[in-house]
Amino acid sequence: MPGIEITRAIHDGFAGTLEPRVDAFIAALEAHSMSVGIPAPSEAPLVEAIARAGGMAAVTIIDPPAPAAPPEPDVPPPLLIAKLVVVERIGMAGKLREARAALQIGKPDDDLSDAALMLRERWEAASTIAQDDAQVRGFLAALGLDPDAILGA
Repeated sequence: MPGIEITRAIHDGFAGTLEPRVDAFIAALEAHSMSVGIPAPSEAPLVEAIARAGGMAAVTIIDPPAPAAPPEPDVPPPLLIAKLVVVERIGMAGKLREARAALQIGKPDDDLSDAALMLRERWEAASTIAQDDAQVRGFLAALGLDPDAILGA
């Protein structure tokens, strides 16, 4: 006969009595085989099934699956600040003309290196700026500004 699979919870639910009950039922069945006119012994359906399958050697105890690993903590998105606020703060610090000159705003594209063009286009395309943007922080520091003060919430 094929083996019987039971969960660890069912096995443990018998509180250590499953094996002795199976053994006792097997012995009762053997004793009954020599009797006449006596009703067959009975037990809990699981105990009977295990005994008729050959005893506890036919049982596989299935442990519950390991709990799933906790999900990775969500990495919070970078804090963003409106570029308009950044521009206003640069202007209030008296550095707006210097910032525009450094970004070469108004200069023809052909007169710019690829890196300078990329920096300017990136600046002009942005509507928000991440407070931890290393390139913007470096740019503000190069202007003599405090990046934390300009990019602070």
